[in-house]
Amino acid sequence: MADAQTPVIAGTVGSLLGKTAAAWRAPEFGLSAADRLVVTFSDGSAAFVKGATTEETAGWLRNEHRILDHLRGISLSPEVLGWQDDGTGQPLLVTEDLSAAYWPAAGAENPGGGTSTVWRPGDFDVLRGTLDRLRRAPLPAELPRTTSWPGPQWPRVIELADRLVDVGVVIRGWLEANAEALTAVDAEADTALELGAYLVHGDVRSDNVCILGNAGEREGRLVDWSHAGAGHELHDLVQLLPTLHLEGGPPPWQVCTEPAPLIARLAGPSLQRACVSEQPDWLRRVFIDLASINLKWLAVALGLPLPVPDQDTPG
Repeated sequence: MADAQTPVIAGTVGSLLGKTAAAWRAPEFGLSAADRLVVTFSDGSAAFVKGATTEETAGWLRNEHRILDHLRGISLSPEVLGWQDDGTGQPLLVTEDLSAAYWPAAGAENPGGGTSTVWRPGDFDVLRGTLDRLRRAPLPAELPRTTSWPGPQWPRVIELADRLVDVGVVIRGWLEANAEALTAVDAEADTALELGAYLVHGDVRSDNVCILGNAGEREGRLVDWSHAGAGHELHDLVQLLPTLHLEGGPPPWQVCTEPAPLIARLAGPSLQRACVSEQPDWLRRVFIDLASINLKWLAVALGLPLPVPDQDTPG
């Protein structure tokens, strides 16, 4: 966000809420193409602000506002405090400030700068409970499918077999030997799954989760609903589990091994991203690790040999 824009946005938010903006700062972590601010007012209260920067982010904000407005009072998301969409293509979404909550993605400060994810004992259970509550939430009328639902994945993954061998995700010949089973279960995802009956967040990960309350009385909140839409009831859980495992959570195959078509479809993007060389080394390493977890999980779900024979037998 340009420095010159910041006080303008803060002032606009103050006008929306009938308050006077006294200070503002950028959030300490999180990823978004939208402008983001935490604004503190003269009465001591605060609000979190997201502003569109492009036509695409404007669409994301409109979708997020629709979802948050629908979820008012359910304690799954931040409460909406204000909304401005004057047709200029730069809507502003103002929500409650959750800075005082515990954010796993900011759980520890790194000596060289930045933060590391830390899930406290019991936090995984809180997150699972939050996803269970989301599954029971009412679905907005005529809600489109979540934009995080990808198209068929495995024909392209099979084409990338040599690259996946090179990065250590699978042994040579495994993908070709199991190509028929993998592409078949992937194809079933659009026909065998109920994809329109549940509200899906679409991007549940540690920096989009915060936890309120103390031990024994904790409650989770999900933020950044830009990609929310209709989907399968286990979409968020299946999409989350591999990343959660990298952060100390249980192996996905110990949590669930079905529906296999859902696991197959949502595994595909990480396998393809693991083959992209034009990305920072640390990020590629993350996608290689996620690809390995996803492929092993799918092999267990389908009863196939492990993609790397010396991997530990799943418990």
